[in-house]
Amino acid sequence: MAAAPLELPVLSDGVVRLRAFSEADAPALAAIWRDPAIRARNDVPRPSRAAARDWVARSAARAAAGVAWEWAIVDAASGELAGRRALKDIDWTHRRAVAATWVAPGWRGRQFAARSLRLAAAHAFAHGMVRIHGDCETDNAAAFRSLLAAGMRHEGTLRACFVTAAGVPVDEHVFGMLPADLAGAPALRS
Repeated sequence: MAAAPLELPVLSDGVVRLRAFSEADAPALAAIWRDPAIRARNDVPRPSRAAARDWVARSAARAAAGVAWEWAIVDAASGELAGRRALKDIDWTHRRAVAATWVAPGWRGRQFAARSLRLAAAHAFAHGMVRIHGDCETDNAAAFRSLLAAGMRHEGTLRACFVTAAGVPVDEHVFGMLPADLAGAPALRS
């Protein structure tokens, strides 16, 4: 399969909804990017509306280039922006993608990351992907739990997987999800 422009359909399980980012999300994105936990573990721009508008445009360009599905995670009831769900680094030859997410502080603990991953993975599997890869630092217990709750399998731990800007080696857990893993995923809280 060759890379082709990707559609970003609206997906929902009744609790979370995934939709394309829009310029109207810029104020909320800038606010989310101010969170120290998100800034510490993710490569996000400086928190400003202008940077957020640029980021939204780049997100749309990645979908147009066929290299990433990138959705806004929103609360299905209120429509409030809660975070980001991406399936990026899409490899159409080997039919795999890498899961990435961040969730704003006010929405953590509600299984938005796990729910959004299930929705995104089902979409990707329906469009030819056979594997979704995930990873998280070994000290990120919340990410570890959310990846397992989504149905991913812990496949191992990579020692000194990368080195921080401060020169500190970081270990990382590695996860994988195949269509059968998603089908057999544990029930989520309502």
